[in-house]
Amino acid sequence: MRHSIRLIRSELLLLVRGKSFTWAMILLCLLMTIAVWNTHNQVTYKKQQIQVQRELVADNDAQLIAQMDSLNKGLATYENSYTLPTSGVRLTYNNHRLAWMPMGPFSLLAIGQGDIYSNYKKIVLYFDESYEMTTQELVSPIEQVFGQLDLVFIWVYILPLIIIVISFNALSAEKESGRLAIIASQPINVPYWVFIKIVVRLFSIFLLTLSFTGILLHVFGVAVLIHFTEFGQLAAFLFLYAAFWFLLSITVNLLGYSSGSSLIVLSSFWVLFVFLIPSIVNQAGKELHPIPARLEIVNHHQGIYNAMESNLEEELQSLFLLHPDWASDDPITKDLSNSTGWNINYLAKQYMAQIKHQPTSQGYEDKVDRKNTWLNQYRVLSPAMILQSALSDMAGTSTKSYRSFLRQAQRYASAYREYVFRGLFTNHVFTSAEIRNLPTFVFDRQQVPDNTPMSLSALLVYLATLSLLILFLGRRTNLTNQL
Repeated sequence: MRHSIRLIRSELLLLVRGKSFTWAMILLCLLMTIAVWNTHNQVTYKKQQIQVQRELVADNDAQLIAQMDSLNKGLATYENSYTLPTSGVRLTYNNHRLAWMPMGPFSLLAIGQGDIYSNYKKIVLYFDESYEMTTQELVSPIEQVFGQLDLVFIWVYILPLIIIVISFNALSAEKESGRLAIIASQPINVPYWVFIKIVVRLFSIFLLTLSFTGILLHVFGVAVLIHFTEFGQLAAFLFLYAAFWFLLSITVNLLGYSSGSSLIVLSSFWVLFVFLIPSIVNQAGKELHPIPARLEIVNHHQGIYNAMESNLEEELQSLFLLHPDWASDDPITKDLSNSTGWNINYLAKQYMAQIKHQPTSQGYEDKVDRKNTWLNQYRVLSPAMILQSALSDMAGTSTKSYRSFLRQAQRYASAYREYVFRGLFTNHVFTSAEIRNLPTFVFDRQQVPDNTPMSLSALLVYLATLSLLILFLGRRTNLTNQL
């Protein structure tokens, strides 16, 4: 035991005295601080957007309820049904709903798809696709290629480089300096000494990185202790990813290359796992699962809507057969000269056009989902892809999180429209109690698939493979028999 403690102490002293390790960790901590600050700004901006929209909906509803109360008390009059607060027409244009995806407790980990997609959608009665997953332009092509700086970017791209810098010559430098021969002449088990070197360097990087991550998350408002389970998952992913790169470095060292050659080989592996394989998988996904231009889908919907004009009466009959509780004998609902009748006619055309357009729209969404599923399956080809996907899922900013939000928002939009259309098409007089009890949106994170067990298993397979390879190379190079 004392002998092991001396070995550990010796390796720690070598690391601390080595300028490369010290400066590498300082650089890592600096980059992590900048990354969290950048992500915090992004998360704060999104939270402010959601809060502004929620307050807008609440204020509009409060005004509508106040106007209803004034109308019921005879304190106000309205000239037409467009401005009448008890009419469904008001809900059509003036009082939209809101669907939003709350920021997760660990949203500071990754911006992910958050720099492209919005976390809220306005739900309106007319079909302008305002609830769809719209995108916004990025600032520059560089951001489009690499994304914004966040912790996941630092860990996926920068952390392996730091591990390579401090471990590429873990054994080769000992050989070249002649120190390994001296160690072998001492009563020291060389394989055990190599194991100590691996453990000390791995845990030094891992514990420093994890500790500084916990500090940053706490400083920027994340309750780490409350969400200890999620933080434990984060620690597991970081450890396995760091262990992969360190074991890969030891594997290359056992091949007997010089320090310079080992650095080149490890850098090539970094390019392979971090850039080349993800690029090939992404490009293959585009070729195997091509997605038509969004403009084609929009034009298809517009064409169906235009065709409704020539066959409107039959389409209305089909609508009321589909929803018999929407049919009404009230003459106001059939008079196109007033706002109620005009809006019923307009919304009925949009509703029927949307139903006929649904198979084409769903086909488009299915193609997007098939492509995303294919990419998700082949992310196991690279530990970098596994880590990026897993931590983006944990942050709630992955593609599948936003896709789930889109589907839930669409279902809510459909339910809300049908609820209001039933009253609008029958010229129902809405009450303040009904406005208070309008359907609300609640994002269900349980509907987002959890791939955490599969991701952890894939990383463990990589570690097991490298460990077996290290044992094989150690025996082949007679490492176990003293070098």
